[in-house]
Amino acid sequence: MATVLICCDKFKGSATSAAVSKALGQGLIRAGHAVLTTPLADGGDGTLEAFESIGYKRETSLAIGSDGLKFEAQFSLNGQTAVIEIARICGLDLAAPEGTRPSAQSARQAGTWGVGNVIKSALEKGAQRIIIGLGGSATTDAGFGMAQALGVEFFDSYGSIITQVGDIGLVQGISLDHLDPRLEKTKFIVASDVRNPLCGVDGAAIVYGTQKGLSAEDAPAIDAAIRHFADVFEQALGLNNTAQTPGAGAAGGLGFMAMALLAADMRSGVNMILDETGGGKMLAQADLVITGEGCIDSQTLSGKAPAGIAVRARARGIPVVAVCGQNQLDPATSNELFENIYSLTVFESDVNECIRNPLPILEGIGFNIAKQHLS
Repeated sequence: MATVLICCDKFKGSATSAAVSKALGQGLIRAGHAVLTTPLADGGDGTLEAFESIGYKRETSLAIGSDGLKFEAQFSLNGQTAVIEIARICGLDLAAPEGTRPSAQSARQAGTWGVGNVIKSALEKGAQRIIIGLGGSATTDAGFGMAQALGVEFFDSYGSIITQVGDIGLVQGISLDHLDPRLEKTKFIVASDVRNPLCGVDGAAIVYGTQKGLSAEDAPAIDAAIRHFADVFEQALGLNNTAQTPGAGAAGGLGFMAMALLAADMRSGVNMILDETGGGKMLAQADLVITGEGCIDSQTLSGKAPAGIAVRARARGIPVVAVCGQNQLDPATSNELFENIYSLTVFESDVNECIRNPLPILEGIGFNIAKQHLS
């Protein structure tokens, strides 16, 4: 009898992570093997659910969205540790209907105020350790909005206060006089598998700006504005090269502000969540790892959650197989990470049936994996 660790992301629009894992596990158990399950997330969508699977409770907070309007945001809390998923606060999915992008004008003005609002709510609930999952943001403000919400004031060369994201290139001075004093005693961790610096050809605006609605013409100007903003901020706080730190460009530069203002530790999202939820210990017991998501494609190999768990498992000599709704990878490309990729569409040719009723198919795939990899 082998021990199999199932660590799958959700199949978006079809099945939750828990449902996918349960169905695969039933097939493996039917084949006579032991099953362990742990949630999979990388700091983006699904991070709150990953922590809630181990007992964290959902909390609500009034926050300002990326569009400047108030709404009721959510975070999770367990004792003195809070988890914030910025996709639920200033996320791209909140700023525009699925499959569309925000307008260029709204993208230029989108801010991270709500993240600061939720941090303050977590502090009021007694949090002394705050994990911030960076991923899926609609913003490219270098954390300007979050800093504002936490009490930082920004000024132009005339001493006038700056409040609009579109004006951050005019910032010449800052004041920390009204910064929330509780922040100094709070431990911050930011979770992201994005390794981009804040600025430049690999920076937040140039690489990710257009998918958030910035025009090709806007991106260089935004890059220049946040570079200037970061220079002023670092000089004021006596910092050096924080903007060039890997991950500073995560979430439109929120990674930069978290490290600069909050002294946050930047950690790999996948590894942090595995360790926090106990998945790292489970990995040590596994003879095989099953991971996956709804669609496996080239983005999967570029640091998404299934690739993260695969790299960690293979470093321990544990074989990894992947399960997905659709596989768009060339076999030669995927062999470096996965022993095999099992696609629902191979076992059921009707794509609509795969979407509507994936669980029986997944149970069969679990049984099939046992026969092929554990016999």
